[in-house]
Amino acid sequence: MSKSRNSSRLAKQIRRRTALTQSTASRLAKQVRVRLPQPIADASEPRQRRLEAHMAHVLASRFQDRQLNGALLGVQGAQTAPGHLGLTVEPTMADEVLRELLPRLDDSYGGLRGVPGLRVRPVDGGIVLQDSSGSARVFAETSDGRAWRLPTAEEGETPLWTRPLGDLSSEEHEEAEGWAGAWPTVPDAAVRDLMLSRVLRRPGLVNRASAPHGFANCYTHHSGDLVIEWCCGDTVEAYCAALLAHGFVDGLPPSETIELTSAHSARLGGHTVIVRRHSACQYDSGPSAQKITDSIEKGYSS
Repeated sequence: MSKSRNSSRLAKQIRRRTALTQSTASRLAKQVRVRLPQPIADASEPRQRRLEAHMAHVLASRFQDRQLNGALLGVQGAQTAPGHLGLTVEPTMADEVLRELLPRLDDSYGGLRGVPGLRVRPVDGGIVLQDSSGSARVFAETSDGRAWRLPTAEEGETPLWTRPLGDLSSEEHEEAEGWAGAWPTVPDAAVRDLMLSRVLRRPGLVNRASAPHGFANCYTHHSGDLVIEWCCGDTVEAYCAALLAHGFVDGLPPSETIELTSAHSARLGGHTVIVRRHSACQYDSGPSAQKITDSIEKGYSS
């Protein structure tokens, strides 16, 4: 099938699934520069989506602009099925990924860090990150096959991930209930979980933001959103077009799928995933991108 016919078909799909006009849908469809060979499966169970979403949120909150080799959340690849998610993690970042995900009380922070109820067990080729209160789990391996190192508690920290499966602390219970929908900052926890789970399952698309320099910026305002911010490479429209072409907003009400708020920003899934691109490179002056990368790498080795 010709490129123009592919674009025309994709434009019709975008128009049908979103509230975008036909002209905008056509413009976006023409900007899709990557098509992954296989469909990307969603997690079929709500608890699995909730676990994956919470993992993505924690990693975005903690890594911000400290990525290496373009791994925005520390993730370089994903193997997806309705009942399974396997992550390939950037090896230099791997120990920090594990440390940030596992729950612990932090006196200096004044509360719980990590994903409440998350437990870890080694398996052949990697680790399994298990939801202590159910069957949800994620397999993780490093891209170079190196072994994982379990984190040690720093001063003022109390590890909770060493507790047995099913034995959640009171702090973990409270945090888990808040994430599941008790917090007022999240108007629809199910949509939030679906969208952030899809972020974690699409590193081949999400990491396009960090590809030009090897790092970008990701952060959160509250428990209901995730922001991706970059300066070079894909425009916001091209970035969103690639996501739309791979089912990122499928199943949502058209009015909640995507809003192109400006030439440099967009919102997907209501206000759940926010993408922003600076109008100019942030590294034309001052420290070069390579110096920043060297500094980030040094931080992981210290």
